[in-house]
Amino acid sequence: MKVSELSRLTRVTPAAIRHYVRVGLLHPKRNPVNDYQLFSDFDVKRVNFIRQAKGLGFSLSDIQEIFKHGKQG
Repeated sequence: MKVSELSRLTRVTPAAIRHYVRVGLLHPKRNPVNDYQLFSDFDVKRVNFIRQAKGLGFSLSDIQEIFKHGKQG
């Protein structure tokens, strides 16, 4: 799915999603034909987590740490 669809599904602005990509919270694949960013169902879950964590007062830096620790187990 493209940025616009991810935005619609998660109720987060396209600008915020692009920012999450820039800071490394999301890692979309690229469409080889048109170079569009392509997001997965995993990204939907991740954006929903980011939105909820921000609602609880976590910063994007805090969320990056949470993701980092989650990768490590």
